[in-house]
Amino acid sequence: MIRRVAALVLVSVALLARGAVAQTVFEVSGTPPLEAALWLPDGATRAPLVLLLHGAGGRWSELAPLGAALAGAGIAAAGFTQVADRSAPNAFARMAARARTASRVLDAVLVRAGDRVDPGRLGVFGYSAGATAAMLLIGGRADPARWRALCEVAPQERLCLSPFGQSALAAADAPAFTAPDSRFRAAMLAAPALGFLFAGDGMRGVPPGTAVRLWRAEADSLLAEPNHAEAIAPLLPGHPVPSVVPGADHWVFTPPCGPERRAAEPWLCADPPGFDRAAFHRAFRADAIAFFRAALAPPAER
Repeated sequence: MIRRVAALVLVSVALLARGAVAQTVFEVSGTPPLEAALWLPDGATRAPLVLLLHGAGGRWSELAPLGAALAGAGIAAAGFTQVADRSAPNAFARMAARARTASRVLDAVLVRAGDRVDPGRLGVFGYSAGATAAMLLIGGRADPARWRALCEVAPQERLCLSPFGQSALAAADAPAFTAPDSRFRAAMLAAPALGFLFAGDGMRGVPPGTAVRLWRAEADSLLAEPNHAEAIAPLLPGHPVPSVVPGADHWVFTPPCGPERRAAEPWLCADPPGFDRAAFHRAFRADAIAFFRAALAPPAER
């Protein structure tokens, strides 16, 4: 795996050589209004588009380097900042609302940049809670009853003891839910949260031709495996094997920390000894470019 990351760093030099790409920040109307950003490749040819979904408590700016890298490689990207819907009756309703909001943002992006984006070549990238939303968007079906089942078997699981986990456990009688958006042809999931909710038959609604790429952190202290990425891997089309970041914690997929963030949120910035998060992110962006370039290629090139 370390050799693979080193090779991806070298590949990233070539893929990202086109330089910086300008971003456009705009507001998506609705309730609530949302701040969004769009990155478009140069040229007049319609490009594929990837929607970027951040983790809980995050912002679109955390995914700006990925959006710019995709656009520099000829793939349009859009991200937006989303806050949990506190008006929703429970944690599961909030998860579904997060996915439906992503579809609303996609609608707005296609209206705004319809002449620059190919609506037949759409993908989604999700990190952590954003990956949960992505799983719903590609056709995954989450079953709240599986939360109770997990906590009966593993009562000391962190998700069963946290305030969020306790609120989810109290709502475990809620019906199974999904939020499919048939426009998405590919999904890249980094540290996907709550894969155990989609186990069993939870991925039967994902179209067989959907391309899926999985990443996870080896020492994820927030989402302990095999309950997340490993739970969904054998159920997805193509049975993707997760790529594992050696020794890394959950937050390795967030950008390298500056001094202020390192002082304010040190747990987000902790990496294994000798680990270069900036180099990893260059490799990770290169991997995303390669994946979406292949998955969203024009039909004649597949």
